[in-house]
Amino acid sequence: MFDKKLIVVGLPMIAVTYGLSRFSYGLMLPYINETMEMAPSTSGVISSLSYIAYCIAIVLAMVFSNRIAPKSILVLAGFSSIIGLGIIAVSGNPGVLGLGILLAGLSTGFSSPPYADIIDKNVEIKLQNQTNSWINSGTSIGTALTGAIAIIMTDNWRETYLIFMVIAMVVLFANYKVLPKNQTLKENVKAGFSKEEWRRSIPLILSSLLLGISCSAYWTFSRDFMLQNESVPVYLGEWLWVLIGIAGLLGGTAGAFINKFGLMPAYRISVVALSTSSLLLGTFTDDIMIGFLSPVLFGSSYIFMTGVLIVWGISVFKFSPSFGLGIPFLILALGQAIGSIFSGVIADLSSYNVVFVGASIIGYIALLFKRT
Repeated sequence: MFDKKLIVVGLPMIAVTYGLSRFSYGLMLPYINETMEMAPSTSGVISSLSYIAYCIAIVLAMVFSNRIAPKSILVLAGFSSIIGLGIIAVSGNPGVLGLGILLAGLSTGFSSPPYADIIDKNVEIKLQNQTNSWINSGTSIGTALTGAIAIIMTDNWRETYLIFMVIAMVVLFANYKVLPKNQTLKENVKAGFSKEEWRRSIPLILSSLLLGISCSAYWTFSRDFMLQNESVPVYLGEWLWVLIGIAGLLGGTAGAFINKFGLMPAYRISVVALSTSSLLLGTFTDDIMIGFLSPVLFGSSYIFMTGVLIVWGISVFKFSPSFGLGIPFLILALGQAIGSIFSGVIADLSSYNVVFVGASIIGYIALLFKRT
């Protein structure tokens, strides 16, 4: 039964760290820009800080996974989220905003690997893929929640981030009470990884990098693009994040799908759907049905894809679940940092349409890779 308790607290923590602390920036960007009047290139650089912070934190979480108990790392994730969200709320210029985004971004890197270790120690093997997938789907809950709150709060983005901070406090307290006490750390974990494991991880690393670059434009600029496009109804732009989040719940089925049909079929389906969502956004924005289909495809396929990467990574690095989850997520975030910067520059030089079409092409290239 502990798998259910773990999902009950783990899913909200991922919702806070990923949805509220990290991806909410793209949602709130139109309102923040009304206050700070940033160029797309500046917005892209600030967005990249979240991904860079994620990379730093997830490396630290993996390195210290055998020295610091998972629960302690998760508490650190909660505090970095709370502090970062508070700074964002009071920021008066891009520099302070960037600091808040950076600190909030640390929480995402600290939050994912510990759950993989806790699941490995406390959940029976046949339920581990599904438990990992459902906790990972917390991103979609957080995304939908940020979208709904933003609609209610309209352009009061500072107050919105204060609400996010309070939610983060509640979720941190729940995790502290429910998660198992700091368990004995593994003493027999291998000091390193074999050449065979690293060789088998190459397709996973390249896939994660390309998919990170591909999806970064959608997370950062999709809502701003929809709200600026006069041919798209305003309500569609306003509800975009909610659509993405609700659709993301479908991604929680990744573990069950993999158990029944295999890892590679799940991977290919998620990559095709994810890449197609960007292609549709960049080429068919005048069609209302396509306008709805694109975020639904993106939300469901992104969560599904990250669930696939978790299972793929753990299957490669079997002796360290936190490392198996951390490597693909680290490279995914690195790709997102690179993609955010280049997407902003390309948007300055050309248009959002070019950005999204280019992002889809990069995503389709990831289909060339498979597990070895």
